[in-house]
Amino acid sequence: MNFDMSVLLDVLLVVLLTATVVYCFVLNRRLGQLRNAQGDMAAMVRSFDESTERARSSIDDLKHTAGAVGLELEGRISKARDMLDELQLVTTSGERVADRIEKGVDNRKAGAGADAARKPAPEPKAADPSSRAPREGRGDAESKLLKALRQVR
Repeated sequence: MNFDMSVLLDVLLVVLLTATVVYCFVLNRRLGQLRNAQGDMAAMVRSFDESTERARSSIDDLKHTAGAVGLELEGRISKARDMLDELQLVTTSGERVADRIEKGVDNRKAGAGADAARKPAPEPKAADPSSRAPREGRGDAESKLLKALRQVR
């Protein structure tokens, strides 16, 4: 029985050693795959780092460009506001001049209506009223405005 027991223990030991060798073989293959994956992972990490660096550089360029465009836009907005203020001033001044001209025309019509009742209507002149020479002391722009108003009547 001693002999049978010793053979049985030897067989059991051989089976266990065989299982250990097979397990070590499988483990070695998996470790090899892990090493290969580690190399791939290192390449992927390098690629990711390069991409991150390019993105960071692009963001810096974008910030710089946005700042330059912002300054240019701010300058244009300031210029537009100045032009708007000037245009409002010119418009207000033009409205005042138009109001004064309108009051002058109304006063003339009222005065002409009262004079027309007292005097007979004068004969129209052969010359075109728009061709009258501007009065002295008037500016060129005022003369042109009066000429345009006469044409409208």
